[in-house]
Amino acid sequence: MISQQSPSVRSAFTPSQPEHTTAASAIAWLNNCVGHYNHRYFFSFCFFMTLGCVYCSYGSWDLFREAYAAIETYHQTPPPTFSFRERVTHKSLVYLWFLCSSVALALGALTIWHAVLISRGETSIERHINRKERRRLQAKGRVFRNHYNYGCLDNWKLFLGVDTGRHWLTRVLLPSSHLPHGNGMSWDPPPWVTAHSASVMAV
Repeated sequence: MISQQSPSVRSAFTPSQPEHTTAASAIAWLNNCVGHYNHRYFFSFCFFMTLGCVYCSYGSWDLFREAYAAIETYHQTPPPTFSFRERVTHKSLVYLWFLCSSVALALGALTIWHAVLISRGETSIERHINRKERRRLQAKGRVFRNHYNYGCLDNWKLFLGVDTGRHWLTRVLLPSSHLPHGNGMSWDPPPWVTAHSASVMAV
């Protein structure tokens, strides 16, 4: 993943933006790179595709069982009197169920992993960087803190572009082409994050 933070404001251990770009941001099966401007679309694709596959697998379970049982009788003597169209339907239903179930498991695991990263305020590349830095500081008796982790809820609001309460409807549940905060190279924290940080400091 391409880092979302600016090289000019990141800690010294963080690689520059070009290094993030060439490290591991290309997703072969998307024929594209996942970065600042399409990270939300990538996650939405994974999430809704997983939901669709789960729905399809669950909804076709009874049809799958009937089709699989029918296929098991193909080699009986005397053979069953299934037409060519019925045999194609049986095999298609079995193929459909196995395909959707496999994609649901694989893509579901990927979606959960990215959800965890978003909750921590990290990208996949930054996770490795932060883990390495955490070990380095731990060896010196110091504690590592990710300055771009605003808390689980605020991280999701930042990722989804939710600035107000109605944005949960207009920007999350409904299709939206709004741009993420910043330009992918540098940005200031959103106003609601700044205000929250200021209130914590005041206390």
